[in-house]
Amino acid sequence: MHTVMHLNLRVDPTQYISQIREVPDYDYIHMVRQPKYMIDLSLLNEKVHYLNEVFSPKEYVKRNNISLLHAHHGQLGMLLLPFKEETNLPLVTSIRGRDATLANQPIGYLDNMKMLFDRGERFFPVCQYLADRLIAWGCPSEKIRVLYGGVDLNEFKYRAPHKGDSQNILSIGRLVEKKGHHILMQAFQKIRGKFPNATLTIIGKGELEEYLISLANQLNLGDSFRLLNHLPKDQVREQMTHADIFCAASLEAADGDVEGIPNTLKEAMAIGVPVISTNHAGIPELITNNKEGVLVQENNVDELADALEFMLTNRGIWETYTVAARQKVEQYFNLAQQLQQQAEFYDELVAPYKVGKRYLVTPRQKDKKVHKENLQPQQQAKYDGERIAPRKKAELAKKALIYMQQLQQLQGLQEFQVLPQLQQLKQVPQLQQQTKDKEKDEQVASIKHEKKAKVQQRAKDHDEKIASHKKEKKAQKAEKVKKALYKIQKFQQKAIDEQLGGDHGGL
Repeated sequence: MHTVMHLNLRVDPTQYISQIREVPDYDYIHMVRQPKYMIDLSLLNEKVHYLNEVFSPKEYVKRNNISLLHAHHGQLGMLLLPFKEETNLPLVTSIRGRDATLANQPIGYLDNMKMLFDRGERFFPVCQYLADRLIAWGCPSEKIRVLYGGVDLNEFKYRAPHKGDSQNILSIGRLVEKKGHHILMQAFQKIRGKFPNATLTIIGKGELEEYLISLANQLNLGDSFRLLNHLPKDQVREQMTHADIFCAASLEAADGDVEGIPNTLKEAMAIGVPVISTNHAGIPELITNNKEGVLVQENNVDELADALEFMLTNRGIWETYTVAARQKVEQYFNLAQQLQQQAEFYDELVAPYKVGKRYLVTPRQKDKKVHKENLQPQQQAKYDGERIAPRKKAELAKKALIYMQQLQQLQGLQEFQVLPQLQQLKQVPQLQQQTKDKEKDEQVASIKHEKKAKVQQRAKDHDEKIASHKKEKKAQKAEKVKKALYKIQKFQQKAIDEQLGGDHGGL
């Protein structure tokens, strides 16, 4: 099983945990930059590591048997480029929204992204809209694989829309401009006169929290409006279950920040809540207007107010929308299918995904294949899974085989019985001479060894004598220095005493 090193922004349940920890047939290392980004301690395990603690990428990759790098944001892909260059591993980068725009990005961001396009192997935008943005920036289309975020359909089970009189409108998302919460609040204020029992609940936290609270007071929304802080996932799902309408008023922010496709929209559609959203970014890839939900122009208070009024007035058609929405999610945004798709995208880069299948040919593998075809037959077998002996051993084995064949040919002949005896008789004088030569060589070697040992012993004795003499001289010199220092100290003490007018306790 291959291991993928994932680098994402934070360790919390909103940060693509499934795409890191649940990819079929792939193990994971869950990497963040520093321990301070470890937000949810319940997700901490032995596979959570910190990038700032990796001092040798090569050793780290070898120790953890890593085959692929996956950065879950454009900036994180840039951050992993030096790691990739040192380890020569393929790099995948997910593109999720703002990283496909120049929204609030540092100087040189586009140049760095173009460098990432050149050096990275794959890019996973979360919708076709962002894929088109990347292509417009210069990313080769053959490197792009659209990977929608999926919904766990076992966790978000479908139920029919509520048939009571409640009119609860829900929106979930960070309190930032691109979520369009301020547009939704103004649209809600416009319909309150016709629907006095309607409520609006926004769940999230972010930089616009104080502004939205102030806006609610200006619009006199009173008790009909609730702004809830960030809630645990199970409580968010419970709020969604009790909602009558889900609204995502997404828009392009003033600084160019955009969405991909909000996961909360997919979850609401899966659970059976009628949805209203905008023609923004990748949302039309999820919702067809008047089929799976209602879409309006982004950043338009009047159109959004009309959509809310239409939905609250026509409760009888809600189920038509919700059934179609559930089917759309099951077909294109099922988490299990998306994770399998992710694994297949990985397979293109690292390995065959089934035993017995051939390796998929990528640029780096193609070179190896060409080299393989030019090898000699015996070397070729090495790449077919056989173990090849060194050339010398192969030659000896060949000679042995020829010798055995000759013996087999001689079997049955009378000469085969006599040949070994004749050879032994011929070899007797030679063996005797070899024995004498060997004894002579051993005597000569023994004499040489004794002489060499005597020379070495004399040299050793001489060295020890010199070392002893040096040691004595060094001790004598140290004694002289010690006496000299003592005299100097006495002289200094005497001088100080004379200046101070007597003995004051020494130095």
